[in-house]
Amino acid sequence: MANYSKEITHMMDRLYVKLLSQDRNGLYKETIYPKLNLMEFLMIKKIGEAGTIRLNKLIDLMEVDRNLVTTTVKKLSTLRLLKKNPDVLDGRIQCISLLPEGDVLYNRILEIQKEEIDFVLNEITVNEEKAVLKFISKIVQFHTDKYEIK
Repeated sequence: MANYSKEITHMMDRLYVKLLSQDRNGLYKETIYPKLNLMEFLMIKKIGEAGTIRLNKLIDLMEVDRNLVTTTVKKLSTLRLLKKNPDVLDGRIQCISLLPEGDVLYNRILEIQKEEIDFVLNEITVNEEKAVLKFISKIVQFHTDKYEIK
Protein backbone atom coordinates (compact mmCIF):
# COMPACT_ATOMS: atom_id res chain seq x y z
CA MET A 1 0.00 0.00 0.00
CA ALA A 2 1.29 3.44 -0.89
CA ASN A 3 2.40 5.99 1.69
CA TYR A 4 -0.16 8.48 0.41
CA SER A 5 -3.13 6.11 0.00
CA LYS A 6 -5.37 8.08 2.39
CA GLU A 7 -4.66 11.36 0.57
CA ILE A 8 -5.05 9.74 -2.86
CA THR A 9 -8.39 8.23 -1.83
CA HIS A 10 -9.56 11.59 -0.55
CA MET A 11 -8.57 13.37 -3.78
CA MET A 12 -10.19 10.65 -5.92
CA ASP A 13 -13.42 11.13 -3.96
CA ARG A 14 -13.21 14.86 -4.60
CA LEU A 15 -12.59 14.17 -8.30
CA TYR A 16 -15.69 11.96 -8.45
CA VAL A 17 -17.78 14.69 -6.82
CA LYS A 18 -16.45 17.32 -9.25
CA LEU A 19 -17.17 15.05 -12.24
CA LEU A 20 -20.69 14.29 -11.02
CA SER A 21 -21.36 17.98 -10.51
CA GLN A 22 -20.00 18.90 -13.93
CA ASP A 23 -21.90 16.05 -15.57
CA ARG A 24 -25.12 17.38 -14.07
CA ASN A 25 -24.46 21.10 -14.52
CA GLY A 26 -22.47 20.98 -17.76
CA LEU A 27 -18.78 20.45 -18.41
CA TYR A 28 -16.83 23.70 -18.65
CA LYS A 29 -20.17 25.51 -18.38
CA GLU A 30 -18.45 28.90 -18.20
CA THR A 31 -16.71 28.45 -21.55
CA ILE A 32 -18.76 25.96 -23.61
CA TYR A 33 -22.21 26.50 -25.00
CA PRO A 34 -24.50 24.60 -25.24
CA LYS A 35 -24.35 22.95 -21.83
CA LEU A 36 -23.02 19.41 -22.32
CA ASN A 37 -22.94 16.44 -19.99
CA LEU A 38 -19.95 14.11 -19.96
CA MET A 39 -21.41 11.70 -22.53
CA GLU A 40 -22.25 14.49 -24.99
CA PHE A 41 -18.84 16.08 -24.47
CA LEU A 42 -16.99 12.82 -25.14
CA MET A 43 -19.20 11.98 -28.12
CA ILE A 44 -18.49 15.33 -29.80
CA LYS A 45 -14.80 14.65 -29.22
CA LYS A 46 -14.91 11.10 -30.65
CA ILE A 47 -16.88 12.16 -33.73
CA GLY A 48 -14.59 15.16 -34.26
CA GLU A 49 -11.53 12.92 -34.13
CA ALA A 50 -13.03 10.47 -36.60
CA GLY A 51 -14.54 12.99 -39.01
CA THR A 52 -17.32 10.62 -40.07
CA ILE A 53 -18.08 7.50 -38.09
CA ARG A 54 -20.55 4.66 -38.35
CA LEU A 55 -23.03 4.44 -35.48
CA ASN A 56 -21.92 0.90 -34.55
CA LYS A 57 -18.28 2.01 -34.39
CA LEU A 58 -19.27 4.96 -32.18
CA ILE A 59 -21.10 2.60 -29.82
CA ASP A 60 -17.95 0.47 -29.58
CA LEU A 61 -15.75 3.52 -28.94
CA MET A 62 -18.03 4.95 -26.25
CA GLU A 63 -18.13 1.59 -24.42
CA VAL A 64 -21.69 2.15 -23.16
CA ASP A 65 -25.18 0.91 -23.87
CA ARG A 66 -26.47 1.33 -27.43
CA ASN A 67 -29.61 3.12 -26.20
CA LEU A 68 -27.54 5.75 -24.40
CA VAL A 69 -25.49 6.41 -27.54
CA THR A 70 -28.53 6.68 -29.82
CA THR A 71 -30.35 8.95 -27.36
CA THR A 72 -27.29 11.19 -27.12
CA VAL A 73 -26.91 11.26 -30.92
CA LYS A 74 -30.56 12.34 -31.23
CA LYS A 75 -30.06 15.13 -28.68
CA LEU A 76 -26.90 16.40 -30.36
CA SER A 77 -28.56 16.33 -33.77
CA THR A 78 -31.52 18.28 -32.32
CA LEU A 79 -28.99 20.87 -31.12
CA ARG A 80 -27.69 20.95 -34.73
CA LEU A 81 -24.22 19.82 -33.72
CA LEU A 82 -24.14 16.62 -35.77
CA LYS A 83 -25.96 14.88 -38.57
CA LYS A 84 -26.82 11.29 -39.43
CA ASN A 85 -26.71 10.06 -42.99
CA PRO A 86 -27.09 6.58 -44.48
CA ASP A 87 -23.80 4.95 -45.42
CA VAL A 88 -23.12 5.14 -49.16
CA LEU A 89 -22.14 1.45 -49.34
CA ASP A 90 -24.84 0.08 -47.04
CA GLY A 91 -27.92 2.28 -46.62
CA ARG A 92 -28.95 0.39 -43.47
CA ILE A 93 -25.96 1.77 -41.59
CA GLN A 94 -26.01 5.30 -40.19
CA CYS A 95 -22.92 7.51 -40.50
CA ILE A 96 -22.51 10.41 -38.12
CA SER A 97 -20.49 13.58 -38.63
CA LEU A 98 -20.29 17.03 -37.10
CA LEU A 99 -22.10 19.99 -38.59
CA PRO A 100 -20.21 23.34 -38.74
CA GLU A 101 -21.43 24.33 -35.25
CA GLY A 102 -20.27 20.93 -34.00
CA ASP A 103 -16.84 21.52 -35.57
CA VAL A 104 -16.57 24.86 -33.78
CA LEU A 105 -17.53 23.18 -30.50
CA TYR A 106 -15.07 20.32 -31.11
CA ASN A 107 -12.22 22.80 -31.66
CA ARG A 108 -13.23 24.67 -28.50
CA ILE A 109 -13.17 21.40 -26.55
CA LEU A 110 -9.66 20.70 -27.82
CA GLU A 111 -8.53 24.20 -26.74
CA ILE A 112 -10.00 23.80 -23.26
CA GLN A 113 -8.52 20.33 -22.82
CA LYS A 114 -5.10 21.60 -23.92
CA GLU A 115 -5.33 24.43 -21.36
CA GLU A 116 -6.31 21.89 -18.70
CA ILE A 117 -3.53 19.42 -19.48
CA ASP A 118 -0.98 22.24 -19.68
CA PHE A 119 -2.10 23.41 -16.23
CA VAL A 120 -1.83 19.89 -14.80
CA LEU A 121 1.54 19.03 -16.34
CA ASN A 122 3.11 22.50 -16.22
CA GLU A 123 5.45 22.09 -13.27
CA ILE A 124 6.10 18.36 -13.15
CA THR A 125 9.00 16.31 -14.42
CA VAL A 126 8.93 13.68 -17.14
CA ASN A 127 9.18 10.94 -14.50
CA GLU A 128 6.20 12.43 -12.66
CA GLU A 129 4.27 12.50 -15.95
CA LYS A 130 5.05 8.79 -16.36
CA ALA A 131 3.78 8.15 -12.82
CA VAL A 132 0.55 10.06 -13.56
CA LEU A 133 0.05 8.07 -16.75
CA LYS A 134 0.65 4.79 -14.93
CA PHE A 135 -1.76 5.81 -12.16
CA ILE A 136 -4.54 6.70 -14.59
CA SER A 137 -3.87 3.54 -16.63
CA LYS A 138 -4.24 1.43 -13.49
CA ILE A 139 -7.59 3.09 -12.70
CA VAL A 140 -8.84 2.37 -16.23
CA GLN A 141 -7.55 -1.20 -15.97
CA PHE A 142 -9.32 -1.71 -12.63
CA HIS A 143 -12.63 -0.58 -14.15
CA THR A 144 -12.26 -2.67 -17.31
CA ASP A 145 -13.52 -6.24 -17.52
CA LYS A 146 -10.64 -8.59 -18.23
CA TYR A 147 -12.12 -9.66 -21.59
CA GLU A 148 -12.87 -6.08 -22.57
CA ILE A 149 -9.27 -4.81 -22.82
CA LYS A 150 -8.40 -3.75 -26.37
